[in-house]
Amino acid sequence: MTGPLRVNQDGAFPMSETPAVDAGGGRPMRRLIPLLPALLYVVIVAVDFGTPDEFRTDTMLCLVPMSASSLTTVRATAVYAVLATWTFLLLDPWLAPTGYRHDWAGFVVVVLGGAIAVATVLLRTRLQERVSRLGNVVEHVQRALLPPAPPVVGGVRVTRSYLAAERDAEVGGDVYDVVATPYGTRAFIADVQGKGLTAVGASAALVGTFGEAAFTEPDLRRVGDRMGEALERFGRNQVLLGEPDTDWFATALIARFGPDDLVELVNHGHEAPALIGPSGVRWIDVPPELPLGLAGLLSAAERSPAYRFRMAPDELLLLYTDGTTEARDAQGRFFPLREWVARHVEPGLSAIDLLGRLQRALLTHGGGRLTDDAALMVLARETVAPTDGSPG
Repeated sequence: MTGPLRVNQDGAFPMSETPAVDAGGGRPMRRLIPLLPALLYVVIVAVDFGTPDEFRTDTMLCLVPMSASSLTTVRATAVYAVLATWTFLLLDPWLAPTGYRHDWAGFVVVVLGGAIAVATVLLRTRLQERVSRLGNVVEHVQRALLPPAPPVVGGVRVTRSYLAAERDAEVGGDVYDVVATPYGTRAFIADVQGKGLTAVGASAALVGTFGEAAFTEPDLRRVGDRMGEALERFGRNQVLLGEPDTDWFATALIARFGPDDLVELVNHGHEAPALIGPSGVRWIDVPPELPLGLAGLLSAAERSPAYRFRMAPDELLLLYTDGTTEARDAQGRFFPLREWVARHVEPGLSAIDLLGRLQRALLTHGGGRLTDDAALMVLARETVAPTDGSPG
C-alpha cells in the first residue's frame, strides 16, 4: 500500500519521488543492526564455554570485527578487533584441554581478521564520503537543469513532477522550465534523445538556451530555433571530444501565456498536452513541427504557425514526456494516459492532486520503476482574489 506523496514548497514533487511506505515497524530493527557484532561475540564465547574442550570456537572471533566493518564505525570496528584478540588470548589457554599448547595459528587468524576489518571499514568510510560529495555535485547539476521555481511565475501557477529512469539518478533526458518574460510567461518541456545520465549534457544546453532566448525572442518559434541550434552545437562539440557523430534532437512543447486567456503553443514533435477543466478534457492535437535540432530539414514556408487557444482560469494544462505514455507493465503494455485521464480526472481536481494520482498510477503500472524518464508539469492561470477595497 502506498502512502501520500510529498510536495515541495515551490509546488514541485521531490525528484525521483516514489510512494512512501510505512516503515514505522522497521526503525527499531535498524537501531539494533550495529549491535549484531556484539551479539555474535556473545554467541561465540557462549558456545566455546558450553561445548567440550575438544570443540573450540575461539578462532571464529575473527568474524566479530569483520561483521562490524560493514555495520559500524571505524572506532567501533577497532574496539571489536582488540576485544576479539584479547578474548582469544584469555579463552585459548583457559578452556584448552590438559597438555594443550597455545594455538598461535588461531591467534594469527584473529589478529589478521581484525586488521582486515579495520582496513575494510576505513575504505568503506572513504567511499561513503566520496559518494556523499558526488551526491552534492548531482544535486547542484539537478538545480542547474531543473532550477527551482516559485509556485507562481508571471501569473501562472506551476506544479511539477519528475521520475528518472536511472536508479539513484535525479536528472536525465527530460527537462522543463517556466520564466516570466517581457512577452508573457513562457514554459517548455522537452525530451532529449537518449535517457538518464547520457542525455544530461544535451538537457543542459536546452535549459540554458531557453532561459536566454525566452527573454530576447518575440517569436515563440524563434525560441525553438535557438534551442535547436544549441543542440546542434552540443553535437558538434561531442564529436570534437571524441564521441560518436550523432544527430542530437529533442521533442518539445513551448508555450506562451499572454496577459489575457490566450495561450500560444508550438509543438516540436512532442506528446499532445491536455487541457482539463469543468467541461471535461480536451487534447491539444496540432500538426507538430520537427523536433528541436532537426528544423533545418524544413524550409520556413513549410513550417506551421504557432497554435493559439483560450485557457480559462479554472482550467489546467497538463504537459508530459513520452516516459509517461510509454511506461510498460509486466506484460509490456503501455500506460493508457488518455483513458486514465478520462476515468480519474474530475472537475475541480487540483494540480497537486492530479500529479499525485498520475504519479502513483505510473509507478503502479510500471511495477515501481519506469524504463524512461517521465516529466510532468501542470500549468494554470493564477486567480487573483479582489482586494477589500474593490467594488463589488
